[in-house]
Amino acid sequence: MTALRPTSVLAALLLLSPGCTTSRPPAQAESPAASPASASAPTLSQAQVALRGFVDAYFEEHFRRLPMAATNAGLHTYDGELRGFRPEERASHLEFLKGRLEALPKAVDRAALPPEDKADFDILENHLRARILDLEVVRAWERNPNAALGIASSSVFQLINRDFAPLEERMRSAVKRMAVVPEVFTSAQTTLKNPPRLWTEIALEQVKGTRALYAQTLPKAFEPVKDAALQESFKQEQAKCLAAIDGYTRFLKEDLLPRSNGAFAIGEETYRKKLQYEEGVTESIDSLLAWGRAEMKRTQEQFREVAGRIAPGKAPMDVYRELGKEHPAPAELVPTTLSTLEDIRQFLIDRRIITVPSEVRARVAETPSFSRALSFASMSTPGPFETKATEAYYYVTPPDPAWTAEQTLQHMSFYNRYALPIVSIHEAYPGHYVQFLWTNRVESKVRKLLGSGSFAEGWGLYTEQMMLDEGYGGTGLQADKLRLNQLALYLQRLARYVAGLSLHTRGMTYEEAVRLFEQEAYMTRVNAEREARRGTSDPTYLVYALGKKMLMELREDAKAKWGKDFSLQRFHDAVVSYGYPPVPIVRRLLLGEDAGETRATE
Repeated sequence: MTALRPTSVLAALLLLSPGCTTSRPPAQAESPAASPASASAPTLSQAQVALRGFVDAYFEEHFRRLPMAATNAGLHTYDGELRGFRPEERASHLEFLKGRLEALPKAVDRAALPPEDKADFDILENHLRARILDLEVVRAWERNPNAALGIASSSVFQLINRDFAPLEERMRSAVKRMAVVPEVFTSAQTTLKNPPRLWTEIALEQVKGTRALYAQTLPKAFEPVKDAALQESFKQEQAKCLAAIDGYTRFLKEDLLPRSNGAFAIGEETYRKKLQYEEGVTESIDSLLAWGRAEMKRTQEQFREVAGRIAPGKAPMDVYRELGKEHPAPAELVPTTLSTLEDIRQFLIDRRIITVPSEVRARVAETPSFSRALSFASMSTPGPFETKATEAYYYVTPPDPAWTAEQTLQHMSFYNRYALPIVSIHEAYPGHYVQFLWTNRVESKVRKLLGSGSFAEGWGLYTEQMMLDEGYGGTGLQADKLRLNQLALYLQRLARYVAGLSLHTRGMTYEEAVRLFEQEAYMTRVNAEREARRGTSDPTYLVYALGKKMLMELREDAKAKWGKDFSLQRFHDAVVSYGYPPVPIVRRLLLGEDAGETRATE
């Protein structure tokens, strides 16, 4: 489950956004250029003015270089353009990022900034370092054949996913981008070197969804457009794109797969840098692994205790799997999911768990076909500068029609009647959707556009346990069944934590990762394989458990510091008021503490 934390090239291209505060006025959508001054705005120091100018200029160029990121952020200047994937564009982008990183401390006096602006400085600096690491060291375009599929799919899907402009206008933009898509695949065929065999196999699975998007989804979406000339242009570009997709499929199968012998591990040095730049975490890999294994053992013991209360004398895994049989039919997945949301939402309002700053609800829908190979459930939110199509989508993944009956049963067990509320807590209330609802009141452009996985996903995971701790689900047998599923889902995230670290820094194999999810997290084979596949290409999907750990520690420290003034609602509102920066930065802002070195220095 994820807040659409991308696992393909989108991790390098798309910027996500949740977070805001009840104590600040809503920020109006603005252009990436400098915002107009308000008559009542406080006087800014020279350092603050310099920082805002630097930020404005950076994002203006960032969006020009990466049009998909602009569209995703709700800025539609570049909707008809597609670039950033060519070798010369990547090289130019790398030099641009290095130049900005060198210029930042010269342009802005960090020491003269107030706390929130200092946090923005650190977030931007670490973002620049993380992007340089991606382009210079990780180099996904050379190693992952799914990168090209991510560009080809998302570049057009983001134009039909939301009604931000008249359909004809969005169709014209799509046709312009489609004219470039064949070059995306041509470029990939010349740059891919020696990917892991597993990644090429995943690409062969994902390419089916990409083809379906172009062959079926797009023409259906644009069918209402009456402009005959535009429809003809679309058909011409569609034919070229389908031919390019088919050619890429042949390339994957006949050329790349036989020579896919590369390693998926990014190595310990790169992993530690990613953790420091992206999450503000500098703890050693050994220490992180030790906590993960100990926490997994503790959670397994709790799992056994709860299972024993539900069915004394029965094997815990049998108890859990028996609950998994109580799931909706595949066709009822979306309406069943929708029906759980209102009850959860009302509970957190009645118990004053967090402020819900909007009456607008998320829409529940099936996961887009091209994203189903690696996702069970996710929240897709509009960009922070979107002014028209502001709906958010809570996606759930139906089983593949081509699966066997047993595969379908295993997949649907994830959505059983005791697990689905936990999933919905994570994705919607008070998880990712509530995070998103706060976004419009974050004034910082940096914290609107940049964030950390450990805060976003850690928050979602934290809310799963917190809601049950606060009494959601009642008491007795019903509560135990919900708790058993919450613990099972936590074990899966702990398995991600251990697998992510071990696959990329300790030599764990894919098969060993599958066994870890099966044996230690009690997952069915088909779901364990999905998790292990994701872990090979999403090395830091440890962020769920890592973020929850840091947030739980932060809550206890806030209790100790605030004393009788502590309340859960005060803590939660305060935490999400900053956006979703790395948790050490949230700690620094919330408690006024130095949470350790959150800047990356070399």
